[in-house]
Amino acid sequence: MKRVNFIRASSFKLSALYLGLFLCSFLAIGLSVYFLTIHSLEQQLKDGVVTEAKRLQAEYAVGGMEALLEEIAEDERGAMDNYGLMDQQGRNLAGSLKNFKANAGWQMLSEDSFYVFVIALPNRHWLAVGHSGGTIQNTGTAIIEAFLSGILLVVVLGLGGGFYLSHAFLRKIQAITLATEAIISGDLHRRLPVTDHRDELDQLAALLNQMLDKIGALLDNVQQVSNDIAHDLRTPISRLQFRLQDALKKPLATAQYQEHIASASAEVDTILATFSALLRIAQIETGTRRSGFSPVNFSELVLAVSDALSPVAEEQGKALHADISPDLTMIGDKELLTQLVFNLLENAILHTPAQTRIDIGLQVSGSHLELMIADNGPGIAKADRQKVLQRFYRLEQSRTTPGNGLGLSIAAAIVELHGGSLTLLDNQPGLRLVLLFVPQY
Repeated sequence: MKRVNFIRASSFKLSALYLGLFLCSFLAIGLSVYFLTIHSLEQQLKDGVVTEAKRLQAEYAVGGMEALLEEIAEDERGAMDNYGLMDQQGRNLAGSLKNFKANAGWQMLSEDSFYVFVIALPNRHWLAVGHSGGTIQNTGTAIIEAFLSGILLVVVLGLGGGFYLSHAFLRKIQAITLATEAIISGDLHRRLPVTDHRDELDQLAALLNQMLDKIGALLDNVQQVSNDIAHDLRTPISRLQFRLQDALKKPLATAQYQEHIASASAEVDTILATFSALLRIAQIETGTRRSGFSPVNFSELVLAVSDALSPVAEEQGKALHADISPDLTMIGDKELLTQLVFNLLENAILHTPAQTRIDIGLQVSGSHLELMIADNGPGIAKADRQKVLQRFYRLEQSRTTPGNGLGLSIAAAIVELHGGSLTLLDNQPGLRLVLLFVPQY
């Protein structure tokens, strides 16, 4: 199997995309923090410088030039600010600030990173108060270095996480690919691996395994049906061939030919009925009939079938008793539901001896509709109760009666199509069939 490049893996590309988006967000936050911090520190510095300049201006207004010179000399010895006093000829009269311009307002002495605030005094003198911006620059540099280190850490962790996720993702994909290739090669019992993490891939693999189980069951069913068809149709086809060959071997009277033709026609009818039942089951199992589902008064349907078959039961010396709760409805196919009830009741009548009592009941049981058909006949052994739902399966005591062993298979397919359940139980004595459906009021 060809190995997949980590960088080309979808998980790595997704990790890289998230990493890029995170880095952009991280950069935007870093720039915001940098500019807000610088702005806040500058504003604090300027507020302090302006306050100091206003204080000196007030000192000049009260004590004149002499008081201002004394205050500047005293403040420069202990204060963090720097001061400057310039006359109208540009000569420095006091303080260490000497290269500011004779313009009122803020000035930046870039060579010294000084923020300088200049005030015009009477007699064309200029007072300047400045403070070093080194702290602001150092803070900005520290912020930039911190975010660069953070970006480096994010990139390393992001790439490492991307490679780790890609490796884990590809390892799971490779396991699924190997299992899929084995299934394609013919190992139909192979299943996709499912881990305990139950992530999205595990959930998808579990669903695919359920689908493979269903497909496997259908394939087994098809194989079994093919074997059953070959086994059960061999006898009527062989009889048909024998009778046709017998009719060809010797000259017969018209009546004898008619008898052979009638017998052959009966065999053909049996074969066609079998194929028709198989096609019926296949149509039901495809689920296409669900599109025609509509509300069905199940009570009226069961009662109508029971009334139709009651004379048949009486002719064979059997009693059919119905206990149907009125106006119970469900969503389904009326034709198929009619066939379901008819097949089950007909089986109960055909495969029980005379003097048998057959009960059919319909009622609400919890959150379901319960259809029950019971008799006090010989019943079915527990080991055979699921087998009789399979195609062509017939009990030994039923092989002498007409039929092809598909009646209960059709019934089971109809029940499954309607989302119900069919259970065969011991009626002590006899057999009891219990069908559960979701009602619709």
